[in-house]
Amino acid sequence: MNGSDFIKMIRDINHEIPIIILSIDISNKVLCDSINYGIQGYLQKPINGTLLLEKINNVKNEIHQKYLTKEYQNITNSSAIISKVNTEGIITYVNEVFCSISGYKKEELIGQSYSILRVQEKSSLFYTILWDKIKNKKEIWNGILKQRNKEEELYYLKTTIQPIIDQNEEIIEFISLSVLVTEMVHPQDQLNDYLKQQKDSILFLIKIEEFKYLEHSFTEKITKKLQQLFANELLRHMPEECGFSKIYLLNKGEFAFVQKYNEDLDEKYIIQTLKRFQRKVNQEKIKIGIVDYSLSIICSLAYGEDSLMNAKIGLKKIFKSKKNFIVANNFLEELTRDANAKLNKFIMLKTAIDSYNIVSHFQPIVNNKTRKIEKYESLVRLIDTENNIVSPYHFLEIAKEGQYYHTITSIVLQNSFQALFYINIDISINLSALDLQDESTRDYFILLLNKYKTEAHRITIELVEDESIQDKQDIQKFIQEVKNYGVKIALDDFGKGFSNFARIQAYQPNYIKIDGSLIRNIEQDSLSRDLVETIVFFAKKQKIKTIAEYVENENIYKILLELGIDYSQGHYFGKAGLLKEFNLR
Repeated sequence: MNGSDFIKMIRDINHEIPIIILSIDISNKVLCDSINYGIQGYLQKPINGTLLLEKINNVKNEIHQKYLTKEYQNITNSSAIISKVNTEGIITYVNEVFCSISGYKKEELIGQSYSILRVQEKSSLFYTILWDKIKNKKEIWNGILKQRNKEEELYYLKTTIQPIIDQNEEIIEFISLSVLVTEMVHPQDQLNDYLKQQKDSILFLIKIEEFKYLEHSFTEKITKKLQQLFANELLRHMPEECGFSKIYLLNKGEFAFVQKYNEDLDEKYIIQTLKRFQRKVNQEKIKIGIVDYSLSIICSLAYGEDSLMNAKIGLKKIFKSKKNFIVANNFLEELTRDANAKLNKFIMLKTAIDSYNIVSHFQPIVNNKTRKIEKYESLVRLIDTENNIVSPYHFLEIAKEGQYYHTITSIVLQNSFQALFYINIDISINLSALDLQDESTRDYFILLLNKYKTEAHRITIELVEDESIQDKQDIQKFIQEVKNYGVKIALDDFGKGFSNFARIQAYQPNYIKIDGSLIRNIEQDSLSRDLVETIVFFAKKQKIKTIAEYVENENIYKILLELGIDYSQGHYFGKAGLLKEFNLR
């Protein structure tokens, strides 16, 4: 057996064993055989000890580098997410980690277009730029990829894609190396991305009812920890039959479960199951350190399109209604419809102001004993572009949300004071807490009193019941000031709210206007009659005159007369209209 045969025998057994040839034969055949067998070195006899030692050290270093490279490849392949695609985007290789993350088997991926994993972005520009960089410019791309697994759940990868180029500068394939960064992406962004992919979804939104108190009671770190622990508890208690497998921890104590909407969904069963889930969670306690915390949740369920927005609107409705569970379908559509209606009202309001079509109508107030008109109440009206008369019910609350409310009040004040020249009896003007708390409105009222000083004693301010009054002292000071001009005060809507007698004490009125809800039912409702009788008895003892609103027929008028009410106002005696419609003198 010669040297070449011996080397072949070794290579047949182990291809990795390093071999150094020491030979006196330097023929071309020996050299070719050495290259073919992949030997690590060749030294010609006689042996040079220094060269041999150097060659051995070189071989040892090569072995060590190969070992390190192999270990690095093993570590990378076991932790990184690796895939290859050809120039057409067809998958040619995936490692085990890729399969584990994506939920697909290798045989399900190899030969498929990579788009099977792609998340649809709002624009295709993202992928256009990516492909231009790696395919046309032949450059490395680094960035975040959003992908969806076999169950259509989203995950996020920090990815490097490199084109593999041959000796002719042609791209053979693309290799990508990624790491999972889903936990680094904010859950709100994850949820938004999921909803972009699933137009129809069922979303269950949860909020910790006491969260605002938690924020103020604990540090940010503890509050965050509490939310994370609570999220784990919510996921643990979520019934499997509901089909939710992931929870999104959002902002401000909010959590979301979401899944693809199924038309075969038994909505009644899901609602009942989620309500049971809610009750169970509200009975649980969460341990932080050595302290147990009980937290209650409110829940909003929405399905179909715009489920997140509908659910969020549902939470707001829950807080207003004091409920704890709501099915929030089509709430966004309703909100949009309401917003459009409000916008149209704003346009109508601005148009009316600009065209001087905010007007005052006047309704007579009759002395019950003489049946003669002794006062008029000034009531604001709007004339729209089709000359329809619009009551304040349709625009006044909208005006309070914008900049036009105080403008309307100024117009009403001006119209009412000017009317003093056309009639020789009193005029009542409604002023709300919003009016009285506005310094410019108070100043304008005083200016008008000075301008019409000789007639100021014929003005009555009707104070509208309003619990939003913030500074009663300013209002009391203003009322005392206008009383010095001879202005009289009436309490409107008396008997409706909860602060009736406190208002009498605070404002010491000349008149009480009994709320229409008591007068309207006085024929059939003995309780309403008794309440009105009590108010009249009290008013007479305090020498305060009484006015009844909503007097709609003769029978109501007779009852009021019998009870001793001083004045009546309502359609029985006259609807509100322009002053020219009344016989004024």
